[in-house]
Amino acid sequence: MTSGVAFLFPGQGSYVPGVFAGIGADADRISARVEEIDAVLAEFHLAPVRPLLFSPDAPTLAQLLASDHERLDVAILATSIALAELLDSRYEVTPDHVVGHSLGEFAALAVAGVFTPGEAARAVCERHATLRKAPPPEGGMLAVNADTARAEELIASARAEASAVSARNAPSQTVVSGTEADLVEVRRLAKEAGIRTSRLHVPGPFHVPQLADASALYATTMRTVRMSAPREGFFYSHGLGRFLTAHDDVVDLMVADMTRPVRFHEAVRAMNAEGVTTFVECGALDVLTRIVSGTLPHAVTLAPLSEAMTVPDLSGQLRSARPSAVADAPGAAEPAAGADAEVLEGVRAVCAEILEYPLEVVTDDADFQADLGVDSLAMTELQERALRRFGLADRLNDANAGTYATVSGLATYITGLLREGATPAAEQR
Repeated sequence: MTSGVAFLFPGQGSYVPGVFAGIGADADRISARVEEIDAVLAEFHLAPVRPLLFSPDAPTLAQLLASDHERLDVAILATSIALAELLDSRYEVTPDHVVGHSLGEFAALAVAGVFTPGEAARAVCERHATLRKAPPPEGGMLAVNADTARAEELIASARAEASAVSARNAPSQTVVSGTEADLVEVRRLAKEAGIRTSRLHVPGPFHVPQLADASALYATTMRTVRMSAPREGFFYSHGLGRFLTAHDDVVDLMVADMTRPVRFHEAVRAMNAEGVTTFVECGALDVLTRIVSGTLPHAVTLAPLSEAMTVPDLSGQLRSARPSAVADAPGAAEPAAGADAEVLEGVRAVCAEILEYPLEVVTDDADFQADLGVDSLAMTELQERALRRFGLADRLNDANAGTYATVSGLATYITGLLREGATPAAEQR
């Protein structure tokens, strides 16, 4: 192995409207992949995903979840496959291994040569068709900042019999899937115990035994999807706990993964044991690389598209993923000037007050959506309160929550406004 690089492929929720809108001429390098995916969508009578990836006016995550979550999943798939292609063809960054998280396994299998981009889209569409015939119970998924044992204790205390652990992301992050009533009770008990939780932006519960009927149907429809043998020692299966081989049945793997938890933490540890020290997230956000950083503090993590809303030309951000950058840099791309300490503490205080969390829960790097469960309405209130606290009420119309995903990101944004010439003032209520 010449280098230890793994590509990570995220699952549901990893979407940014018009994520490739700023890449200019580099769009030609990925157009063929997106067109192949859109051709399959037409067979399923779905609108193309190209506008979701390339138009800055594309619908938001919340809009797609409410009205078009099937196309949303394919857009996430297309983003991952396209970015992997761009990293390879434009920046000569190729992985030694790949691993997918939930929905991300379809993209990982495509990069591993099992699916073409079109057949990966077909596999996703067939899964949705199966779920329409055998739908899961009404509900969702809840991220719990605790280990698996503690999460299972919460489930038992809540008597949430229709819920189960659905992902083991890190030693201190577990995901629970279940009915709406179950998740409300689990969340209440977690809050009483001082455990932070956040609802995931997904249309229902996944990776639970309640999907057994759907997985049985999927075992039949998946046989219609064309596939090839995987590259040996390339695709790490969290479900199998090892690398996929040419002798494994991919259909059996994908069917079983519908009802068993995602073991992402184990997958990261296993790849690190194989010599992987650099993890690149092939998705619109940095959800998986942040988990890796918490698990392997000395690992190099890169999420080339995570700054999509602030970098007009994404080529500049993607340069951080070139082999030279990986070799030279201790982490991701050079960060912008950071937040003033006083501003950061003020933003944390605002978050704790509005979200009703203890201050120690609102860490500097807490992600508004993934870690704190902030929806669009709460984000608007939080943003307004933070700006007013520092006498920036006149900048309310300029603020765009898409430019910062974390607590420190908002603090950095406010610091930048203050450095432009504004003077901090007392909070205006």
